[in-house]
Amino acid sequence: MIDLSRREALRLGAMGLSGLIAGPVLAGCGTSSTATTGAVTDVSDKPGIALAPFDSNGPAGAATGLPRRVAWANTADTQIFVALGNGIAAAAADTGLGYLTANAAGDPATNIGQIDTFLARGVGGMTIQPLDEAAQTPVMLNAISQGICVIGIINHPCTLQIAASQYRIGYAQGKAAADYITSHLGGRATVFNMNQDQTSPQLALRNQGVLAGLKTGGRRVNVIDQFVSVADQSAAGAFTFMTTALQQYPGISVVLGDDTPVLGAYRAFEQTGALKESMYFSGVDGDANSLALIKQGGPYRASLAFAWPLMGYGMGRFAADWIDGREIPRVMVANTTLVDSPAAVAAFEDDNAELEATFSDRQKYENYFPLLGNVSYASRHTFWNQDYVPR
Repeated sequence: MIDLSRREALRLGAMGLSGLIAGPVLAGCGTSSTATTGAVTDVSDKPGIALAPFDSNGPAGAATGLPRRVAWANTADTQIFVALGNGIAAAAADTGLGYLTANAAGDPATNIGQIDTFLARGVGGMTIQPLDEAAQTPVMLNAISQGICVIGIINHPCTLQIAASQYRIGYAQGKAAADYITSHLGGRATVFNMNQDQTSPQLALRNQGVLAGLKTGGRRVNVIDQFVSVADQSAAGAFTFMTTALQQYPGISVVLGDDTPVLGAYRAFEQTGALKESMYFSGVDGDANSLALIKQGGPYRASLAFAWPLMGYGMGRFAADWIDGREIPRVMVANTTLVDSPAAVAAFEDDNAELEATFSDRQKYENYFPLLGNVSYASRHTFWNQDYVPR
């Protein structure tokens, strides 16, 4: 299995492609449509339209007659995408759905061909993530026109959208680091922040949040805000990148970024003998390798983790509800969980292991994925044509 972060996988597929609005992020402005699919060019942290909490007690409509099958159009063989697919497959098994999946390996033409194959075989629900919006939009609209529940991971047009606030994710990461610096490093630290500003406007927005969070640590927090290219975002690439950076900045005591590059940086400190117990490393995504290090209680102290198996399980369960004529949410807000201790890792892993139990406990499930709005096959002409930013 390729050791790529979620964002790296999406970037590799998006390189050189025009019209990629959502890009490798979870954000944008929210609206809905019965006909239009206008592209979004205003990428900001402006909240989307107000949506009421999902009401799961609405009456079920008539059976849709859709095929009892759900599909996942994967784009990369990454650990977190496999976890997502495992969640969808588990939900399909629990609800009597067939499950289809295919991996496009970052190739847009392959991705479109695989989606077309799903449609030809017959599905009632399908999950798609951004790769080439210009190419994906027509096939997603085609699926919607057939009454299929299209679940968009940060992309549109879709029936059910996965969304998050990039600024808040970044701020939480930066603030947690600042708190550690204040309480454990005497308020003084050199922070190496591996940003991705040039990759996507939304990742630039996340980085603004990181810097704002770090600023709460005071004036003695020195931040090296360094752009890391796509080539250096893999664990191996980040290892080489950080080995060089250590020669230029030997006083680094805090490292921030996505989990995979931060893991590569951690190994560089470890193998060059620069790793100290007092240091602070933190990433975003909830990669299993980073969680394993947090469990050890060493310098890799935190991850802003997405609950990938639970996300997939919810997708599969809501697809089944859609097929059966029941109402489903319009938005799943993908909260990150600050996992910063062995106990927190254990609790996070337990919730992602007991998928049906966690999903059935709505309060627990919505700690990870608040559910907003209502839509069903009966109101299928209402769908998202823009990215939604949670309020």
